[in-house]
Amino acid sequence: MRFKILLLLPVSLFLFSCDRNPDIKKEMREAWVPIYNANTTGLKTITAGTPRPTVNAGKIYTAGNLIYQVEKDSGIHIINYANPSSPQKLGFIRSFLCKEVSVKNGFIYTNNFSDLVVIDASNINTVKEVARTADVFPDLALQYPVKPDPFTIIYFECPDPGKGIVIGWEKKNIDYAKCRR
Repeated sequence: MRFKILLLLPVSLFLFSCDRNPDIKKEMREAWVPIYNANTTGLKTITAGTPRPTVNAGKIYTAGNLIYQVEKDSGIHIINYANPSSPQKLGFIRSFLCKEVSVKNGFIYTNNFSDLVVIDASNINTVKEVARTADVFPDLALQYPVKPDPFTIIYFECPDPGKGIVIGWEKKNIDYAKCRR
């Protein structure tokens, strides 16, 4: 019993030794700061566009001779690979914060922010959103700065949903970065 008490004392001191004075100014630190966009209407619009280079490749899905490749956080490339030695990009479907893709019966299922959207892509030049279910994937709309590797700790200003949707991050020196990962 005495041993347990002696063991609990240092653990208790360690746990209760944090800084409880919020008025003390924290040190300046380089941290990521969110860039917001309050106009979600424009960002929630699904549009077709011309082919573009792949910059941040994500998941792929194949259907027939087509590859649907996610461009992380911005949309889906449509690629014809009927000739595997010379695949041809046919177009790009813009869907902000896109991370997922699936295709069934000619319809593309993907996310736009945290919403599940169904897109009729029978004509890739004039895609049409045919259904939307809000907040199916709440975790997909959460945006955090990218870590350079799993071992590096990065500091950032915690996102404030009241300021809009986080559309990017920039490095700044700030007084106190409350969030880290």
